Amino acid sequence: MRYFAILSVLPIFLACSCPQVETLKKGKKEILDQIYKDRLIEVAARVYARELTSGTGGDISVRVPGTERIIVKATGTCLGDLDYEKLSTINLKGEVIGGNPAPSHEADIHAAIYSMRDTVGAIMHMHAPYSTAWATAGKLIPAVTQQSVKPLETAGIVPYYRVGSPELIQAVVEAYRNPGTTVVMMENHGVFVVGRDLYELLYTAEVVENAARIAWLCKALGEPKRFEF
Repeated sequence: MRYFAILSVLPIFLACSCPQVETLKKGKKEILDQIYKDRLIEVAARVYARELTSGTGGDISVRVPGTERIIVKATGTCLGDLDYEKLSTINLKGEVIGGNPAPSHEADIHAAIYSMRDTVGAIMHMHAPYSTAWATAGKLIPAVTQQSVKPLETAGIVPYYRVGSPELIQAVVEAYRNPGTTVVMMENHGVFVVGRDLYELLYTAEVVENAARIAWLCKALGEPKRFEF
């Protein structure tokens, strides 16, 4: 009987705002954020190792599931050696709410995409050589392989605008209003990729860069053969 009595009052205890419960809630938030910071650091290192960006270029972020918190690379930091001190936490308005006070210059773009598309769980802006070359030439990457059709068939391309400028933010966000768009290329700058989570993001970015490289190689041999997917 005593066991059932405890169970009957437990929901009331958990719902109250006593210090013990608030501490438990805070602890859960911190643990969840730590899990996604660790995943972001891991994937960012893999992005850098695969030469999808270089130096301190590019940026990456993840939305903590079930929250409005976004963890994003801080400005002037390298994807290859991120740690907690090189990560910022922002909300869906792009406001810094924790961590490094200086998030990436493209943090507002990340926040706007997350606000607009709730199925997006991770975002990356990469400077991968082949895909950036196509963007710099003002050309969409041809979907020359079966694997690249899905991410590239609805790809967008925007003109060059200064880093962090309102024009760049507006152009990229507008391109992502199409719910099927995964890839947006920026002339003379790089490429944005979105995914449901960090791992889908990484794999999509690899497919895009691989397709860009194969398409370039095909140009040296002649026009790539067309195929129906």
